[in-house]
Amino acid sequence: MTLVEMLIAIFIFMLLMFGSTYLLGQIYKRYGFAIEQGLSIRAVQHSLGSVLEEMRGIRQSDAGSYPIEEANAFSFAAFSDADNDGVTEKVHYFFENGEIKKGVSEPSGTPPAYPVGDELVSTISENVVNTAEQPLFYYFNSDYPIDLVNNPLAVPVSPVSDIRLVKIDIYYNLDPLRAPDNIRLESFVELRNLKDNW
Repeated sequence: MTLVEMLIAIFIFMLLMFGSTYLLGQIYKRYGFAIEQGLSIRAVQHSLGSVLEEMRGIRQSDAGSYPIEEANAFSFAAFSDADNDGVTEKVHYFFENGEIKKGVSEPSGTPPAYPVGDELVSTISENVVNTAEQPLFYYFNSDYPIDLVNNPLAVPVSPVSDIRLVKIDIYYNLDPLRAPDNIRLESFVELRNLKDNW
C-alpha cells in the first residue's frame, strides 16, 4: 500500500466512524426522549386515576354543605374523604402555571368549618399545556348524552347541583420545543353520590 492509499483508507474509516457515532447519538437521543415521555404520561395517567377516584366519591361536607362547592373551566372544588381517614376534606383541583394542583383543607372547629386559605397544596401533574380554549374541566347534567344542546354546561356552573358528570381533558407535552405534538388524556367521571333528589 502506498501512503496515499493509506491516507484514503484512514479518511474513509474516520468518516464511517463519525457517521456511526452521530447516528447512534441521534437514536439514543430520540429513544431516550420517547422513554422519558412514556414514563411521564404513565405518571399523569396514574395521578388522573387518583383524581377520578376522589371525584367519584364526593359527598356532603362535615359542615353540611352540598358536595360541590365550585365548578369552573380550570378549577373544581368539592368535598371528599381524600385520605380515607373517615373525615370529609375539601378538595380543590386547579390549573396553574402549567401544572395541575390539588389543595386539601381539613375541617376544624365545632360545628366543622373549612377555613379559607387553609389548603395544603401539592402538584399532581406538570407539563400540562391546556390553553384558554382547552378547558381542563367540562360539566354535564343528568340529560347527557340525550341533550347535547345544553351540554356541556356553561362555566362557571350555577347551580352546581345540576352537575352529574365531569370530563377531565388534559393536554400534555413533556417538551413543547420538540416533537411530538401535545398528547391528549381525557376521562369522564360520574359523581355517584349525587342523586336527582338533592
